[in-house]
Amino acid sequence: MFRALLGAAALSFALSSPAPAQAEPAAAASEAAAEFGPAVGEAAPVFTVHDARGVERSLADLSGTNGVVIYFNRSLDWCPICLRQALEVEASLDAFADAGWGVAILTYDSTGTLARVADQRQLAVTLLADEGSVVVDAFDVRDPIYSDPDHMAHGVPYPIAFAIRPDGRVAGKYWHEGGLGGRRGYATRVSTDDIIADLAGD
Repeated sequence: MFRALLGAAALSFALSSPAPAQAEPAAAASEAAAEFGPAVGEAAPVFTVHDARGVERSLADLSGTNGVVIYFNRSLDWCPICLRQALEVEASLDAFADAGWGVAILTYDSTGTLARVADQRQLAVTLLADEGSVVVDAFDVRDPIYSDPDHMAHGVPYPIAFAIRPDGRVAGKYWHEGGLGGRRGYATRVSTDDIIADLAGD
């Protein structure tokens, strides 16, 4: 259902007339769509990062019986759409656990920022701090639209989730088709219900 990325046009900002300087990274985004991140069946990059409490976490210790779903999100600090998705994931923690899947949300935010958000929103879901976007780049899911290193969104990923088996293989990749096309395409996310249902039918 959502296992392969669908063809899409280039991502654009929600502006009435994008600046010409955006054309090159937009084209890069479009070209990257077909082979965006590791494919289903491929080995996912191995990584270790710190969670919101400063504890080192790896795929192995995040995994449930069937694996772990890692949500790559833009920011829980300045992106209200990402926060909304985090709250949806939080509400689905039991459903993921019942299906045998661990779940975590990864952003380029600092551990301090994630700890503040977790406390303010009383989040139990594991929040992973990918400062420097090392994991984002290892998965090759960085958003090339934000190519200016001075832009606050430089280093964010496209919103995407990967289901990864305990053996490290990608079992599914979940991303709304509009994520690489249309204005504010990043605003629409695949629901947790759809992901859980797809994994249950695996």
